[in-house]
Amino acid sequence: MARPVADLIATPSGVSGADASVGLWRIFSVFLRLGSTSFGGGTAGWLHRDIVLRRGWIDEADFIRMLSLGQVLPGANGIKMTVLIGQRLRGVLGALAALFGLLAGPFVIVLALGAIYARLSGIALLHHMLDGAAAAVIGLTLATGLRAAGQGSPGATGLAFTAVTVFCVGVLRWPMLPVLVVLAPLSIGLAWRQPRSG
Repeated sequence: MARPVADLIATPSGVSGADASVGLWRIFSVFLRLGSTSFGGGTAGWLHRDIVLRRGWIDEADFIRMLSLGQVLPGANGIKMTVLIGQRLRGVLGALAALFGLLAGPFVIVLALGAIYARLSGIALLHHMLDGAAAAVIGLTLATGLRAAGQGSPGATGLAFTAVTVFCVGVLRWPMLPVLVVLAPLSIGLAWRQPRSG
């Protein structure tokens, strides 16, 4: 039976399927490495691979619920996921350790690369390398989306709302916020009315 959203931000004593003994320094160091090596965005995909698949700190179902919760909150998905995972592992201090870890490495790297890029921006090889990194991120994001779709069973209604959202935002280029303001309440209302299995 699915746990309510409030359980996703429960104190570490309520952790299910995660290692509640993970230390703050370990959280910081793992997220520092993730932030320093997850090139090109798609942080949710990197988080899933490292935190769920490799370390097992958060189980698959909780990750999908956190990702769903993060989708309806403003801000970058990777940052929101980092805070939710850190808080799930060690409370507020875990959230802070994860967030600082995720941002510290990229902050230093971006400052250094910005200075280097200003000097090397005319080199074609650099642009090819960036194109390759972007392709890898798109693939990782797609793989995470497919895995998320496999975890749930959205049914015809869920797939219809997904298709309408993709069409409105991706094809018609309508702003994301108004589309979500209209479609999210409709989708939630219909999901609420559907009978639950199990």
